[in-house]
Formats: sequence, structure tokens, C-alpha cells
Amino acid sequence: MLGYLASSLLVISTIYSIDPSSAGPLDALSWARMDNINLPWLPYENMTRCYGELGCLNITKEWYHLIFRPFNVFPLPRSVINTRFILYTEKNPTDGQLLQAETKETIMKSNFRSDWDTKFIIHGFIDTPLSNWVSEMRDELITRGGLNVIVVDWAGGSLPLYTQATANTRLVGLEIAYLIKKLTEYKGLRAEDVHLIGHSLGAHTAGYAAERTPGLGRITGLDPAEPYFQGMDPIVRLDPSDASLVDVIHTDGRSVFRLEIPGYGMSHACGHLDFYPNNGKEQPGCALSQEGAATIPLTLIKDGIEEASRVLLACNHIRAIKLFIDSINGKCPYVAHRCPSYQHFLSGNCFKCTSGNCALMGYHASLPITTTRQNISENDIAVGSSIPVAPQPGKYFLATGRDFPFCQRHYRFTIELAKPKTAEPWVQGHLTAGIFSERGAIRSLDLTPKGTARFEHGTVYQVVVTNPHDLGDRIRKVELAWTHDMNVLEPTTLCLFWCNNHLYVKSIQVETMQMPSRE
Repeated sequence: MLGYLASSLLVISTIYSIDPSSAGPLDALSWARMDNINLPWLPYENMTRCYGELGCLNITKEWYHLIFRPFNVFPLPRSVINTRFILYTEKNPTDGQLLQAETKETIMKSNFRSDWDTKFIIHGFIDTPLSNWVSEMRDELITRGGLNVIVVDWAGGSLPLYTQATANTRLVGLEIAYLIKKLTEYKGLRAEDVHLIGHSLGAHTAGYAAERTPGLGRITGLDPAEPYFQGMDPIVRLDPSDASLVDVIHTDGRSVFRLEIPGYGMSHACGHLDFYPNNGKEQPGCALSQEGAATIPLTLIKDGIEEASRVLLACNHIRAIKLFIDSINGKCPYVAHRCPSYQHFLSGNCFKCTSGNCALMGYHASLPITTTRQNISENDIAVGSSIPVAPQPGKYFLATGRDFPFCQRHYRFTIELAKPKTAEPWVQGHLTAGIFSERGAIRSLDLTPKGTARFEHGTVYQVVVTNPHDLGDRIRKVELAWTHDMNVLEPTTLCLFWCNNHLYVKSIQVETMQMPSRE
């Protein structure tokens, strides 16, 4: 199939004399946009459909792309999608109140308070408000206190076919915007106090709602859906212009166009702050070959077949949800580093938390911050006298665990290798460490996460490793354990009787990333 697709692209580019290499770096397939190629099913003029007070939707050529979005349809009727809004507050934490924008009485008699921030939870494809994660997020938000939590139920429109479901999100966005308008009119809600939290298709739904809600405060996209959105114009998908703050957590961004096992989420940045835990693709504990697969039978018994299916088929995709839920009231902050790539991050090249180079992932995300203080340590996160600055371009990386607690403490090891006359120019092997402080000890930290590494004597080896335990800032003692590795398939790694397989270390420095308190 991929071969056929590649052949088709070659034929099309030849017919229309388009050079794919001329495409921009952010979209290598921009030549396939529909303003370059005409296909018989494209609209010759704007196609528009109106929905009363909600407003109108149109389909233009900007909504098409030969590869990413070849077909478009209008949403199903409002009566079929049947979008519902259920309000939860501290007064009714589990017994929701139905809000109907067309019925003023349901809003006026509800427990909604305009002096509280308002959080919308928007589910995605083949999902419903009955999913475990929706109630878990709702409960954590209610526990947080002082919040209106509104669960958006669009289960009538989230079912297959996927093409139809993506179209339905546009109408659901209109419904959300209309409710916000009525809450503003009847209860005095301010748009800047609204926070839309959407998973998968729900993330793009939030973008559509924000398009009709000027001054919206915040959108959190939890692994926004890739199919029919990645590579498209900002009007089609979630983008930074949708709210004052758009923060996105990417956890399943593997692309079929890169010959990877396809994921469900976007890999392209689409917010002010784009977080990529564990590089935003494979999450620890999700591969069937890993230990996490052993939890599937337990999940089946505890949470039922639906949740077990999620773990089996969409573990990476739903990890964004779990990370966000854990961040709401958890004591460990998810500090992420702005970095060119995940490999740069793991190599310890992006450990500074000054000048807006760090941001909190999850519920407590905010614009990167800088400081007016002088002589700040590179490990400090600016707090107190800090002032907000505009979001800086780039991606934010961090490492997390395979299960609760997902939040990890980051440690940077800087190992200066000696070069005595007896040492080999380089050796290959596995390195582990134990670190000790007044708070306790961590043993068997893996300093060669890829299994083995090549160490060149006379150079500096640097790596960032994570662990859930917090040993504080004063590391008293470090122990290293070295195991030389020989691979018979790589003759250059063989070290027998005539060579020295020792690793010579001159100095070790262990730095702990400072984390701001959320108490």
C-alpha cells in the first residue's frame, strides 16, 4: 500500500510539474494542497450550512489536502449528535446538572458560579463521558476546589466513521461556544476564565469553540488527533491563536508517513507550549514487550473490558490524559525543558531553567518565565520575582515513569574521563551509578539508557537520568559500576588479553534539577 501511495504521489507531481523539494520544512507535502491540485470532488465555491443561533459552517479548498484530508463532509444534524453539557461543582461533585443553552432556567438554577474558573472536559473519538478517565479528571478538578467543571457529551457524534466524526467536531465546537455565550449573558462568565481540556478529537473541538469565543483563556490539548489534522492549515486544527494560552501534551506522535507504526496523535507543534514526554511517541510501559503489558489482565478485572482495551490499543494515546490528571493535585511538578530534540535533552544539553527555558507540563502550565535576578544558577527555576515573557519557539521535553507516580526527578551526571597512558582510546560498555544524600540513596541508576555506550578517554560524558525519589540538592556520595561489553558482530569492540578494558574517570558531578513547590 505504501508503495502504491508513493507511486501515486510521483505520478501526480510529474503531471502538475510540482517539485516536492520546494516545500517548506514544516510541511514537506505542501505541494499537495488543493490550491495546487484540482480534483473532481472539490467544491467550486464555498459550501455553507447554517445552524440557527449557533452560526454557519463552510467547506472551502483550505479544508482539503490530497494526502492529509482528501474528503470533507458536513456534521450530522444537531439532534443526532445531541451535544449535552453536565455541570459539576463542590455542591454536586457526582450528581451532574444538565445545562441547556436554549433554556435559561437550567443555567440560572444551577450551581454555576461566575467567580470561579470554568473547566470543560471534551472527550474524543469512540469515547463517552462514561469513560473512567472523564470521571477521574472531574473528581481531581473538584478536589482542587473553586471550579465549575462542565463535561461535554457528544457521544452521538463521536462514533465511526472517522471522517464523519471529524466533521461533527465542528458543530460541537459551535455548541460549546454558544453555551459560553449564554453563561456570559446570564451568569457573567468571563471568557478569560474558561479553560477547555480536550483529548484527541476533543482538542481540535476546543479549537473550533475558541474560534467563536474571543478572548478565551486557555486550551489544553491532550494528544490532539493526527489523522485529518496534521499538516493542515491552522483554521482546520488546534493552533496557538485559539486562546491566550494553548498548551499541548504529545504522547503518541508516530507518523505513518515516516514508515513508523502509526500513532493516533499529532507530532507537529500546535500550541504555545508543546510538551513531548519521552519524545512524545513511545511511552514507558506501553509496549506489549514491556512489563506494562502484564497489567492488562488486572485492568480487565478492575476497570472492565473498555479500559483494558484502551491500555492494549491506545496506551500511548491515553498517557497524555493520565499525565494531566496526575498533575492536577500531585505534589511532584512536571518540569519540562525547551530543547532542540529529545536526544539533546537526554545528553544534558538543556538543563538550564532560566530565561523561560523551562515550563510546567499539565494543569499548572503557564507561559515560560524569566527572572530579573542576577547570578542565577543554571539549575534554578525562576520564582518569586519572576515576570511572564512571551512563549519561546521550540519544544519542551521531559522524561516520565512507566506508571504512577509518572512524575520523575531529573539528575544530570557529568563524568570527566581521564586519559592515562595505559588506557585505550575508547571502550564500550554499560555504566550504572548509585547516589547518596541525607534523604536516602538511589542505586542502580542506568547511565547508558541505550544499553551500551562508547566512552572516549579524555572527553566528558553527560547524561540526564530520572527517578521518582527526591534526594535533595546535596549529593554526598556517588558510586559507579562499569561493565565492559564485547560484541562478536563488531570486531572493534573485542578486547581480549592484549588490551585494557577499564574505564578511567577523573571527576563526577551530579546536579539535581530544582523544582518549584506547588503547595
